[in-house]
Amino acid sequence: MTTTPPEEPGAAAAIDDGAQPGQVSTPYSALPAASQAEVWERVVPGAGERILRLVEQDFERQAEKHRQWCLDRAHERRLDLVNLALRATGMIVGSGGVAGYLWVAKYFVDHGAAAPAAGMLGGGVAALAAAFLGSSKRNPPS
Repeated sequence: MTTTPPEEPGAAAAIDDGAQPGQVSTPYSALPAASQAEVWERVVPGAGERILRLVEQDFERQAEKHRQWCLDRAHERRLDLVNLALRATGMIVGSGGVAGYLWVAKYFVDHGAAAPAAGMLGGGVAALAAAFLGSSKRNPPS
């Protein structure tokens, strides 16, 4: 599963600022020009502070989203490792079960009980196959 990171802090500001190619975008790129800010300040006292506060809050929100995305990716990697370990353990246990059935069936055959050996081996292999097929239907490949 491939995921993409959220927008980098200040990326939303980069869309609105009309920056020239090659310019570095900052969280403050979305701020109005000084002359425009002066006009707004005269019309609505405190407008400059409010605009600045909104830009800073947006930057902090984007930074928190990015930090949480990084934490989620690290958690997904740990879960993938646990999944791999559990699948490997299941393969080892399943192989051991088949080897055990074969060993017990050989013991029966060596002691002249071929019919019980065939029933035990057939039933055991059928049970393991059912368990394998049932788990593969429950756990689709990711």
